[in-house]
Amino acid sequence: MAAWQGYGFCGHHPYALSTSNAVETWPDFLLMLGHMCTMWVVLWYVSFALTRRFVLPLLPRSSVEHENRTVYVSQKFVATAKALLVSYWANVAVYQTWVSAEEHNELTQNVAAEIAGGYFTSFEIVDLVLGSLHGLMEKEYVVHHSLHIVLGILIRGLCSLSPIACILMSQETSSLFLSYFLLLRHRTNHWSTIAAFVLFVVAFTFYRLGLNTYGTIRYLLNYREHAEGILPLLPLHGIAAVLLLAMVLQWYWGFFIYMNLYRKATGSKKEE
Repeated sequence: MAAWQGYGFCGHHPYALSTSNAVETWPDFLLMLGHMCTMWVVLWYVSFALTRRFVLPLLPRSSVEHENRTVYVSQKFVATAKALLVSYWANVAVYQTWVSAEEHNELTQNVAAEIAGGYFTSFEIVDLVLGSLHGLMEKEYVVHHSLHIVLGILIRGLCSLSPIACILMSQETSSLFLSYFLLLRHRTNHWSTIAAFVLFVVAFTFYRLGLNTYGTIRYLLNYREHAEGILPLLPLHGIAAVLLLAMVLQWYWGFFIYMNLYRKATGSKKEE
């Protein structure tokens, strides 16, 4: 099989079978992605079993009935594990790519970004499939997951583009607080629930509206200049289109998040 038409070697992920002296092929990549998807499927159902046995008997009931389903609660624990893994490696990559590196462009590679990308893309695939099967996916989340799966496969497939990749995945930092808030918002008025929402809004503003918008615009303005003649332009055009759609979706969500924050600040009982 032909190797990736990328700007160097990929295959540094612990689940990859290639070595640093090999050329990664399509079977290598698909096998690695399959292993990681299997890992998330196992975690999904282990979390389901543990949640039903140990968590639900202790958790206050939600005023929204579907949030009392075992699968709704257990998915939040798996999503938190994903957010921890991805946000750690992605923020390491952001630091290495944008802070410590003297020069970088759209062709820059980064091992931490590659590792984060494997965890992220495989989780999005499993979460979309299992979340849909269990009735957890609303239309906006189907669009959100689908866009990110396309981006993950295209960027990883090009074995390049770590500046925009690490920015995209660093957005998972906000998910650390979101999962806790979504789990408890209709169960308790504990101060930690309010704190989680405030921290989510801060992280959402910095990562999803600020850093992501900057990274998207920077990519749109520079990718042809940096990549033409080195990487195939067709997938780069596709990445540009999906990035733009994903950015619009974040701003769409941002509007409702800020409206929710305003209602909480003013004491209104109506929430989105």
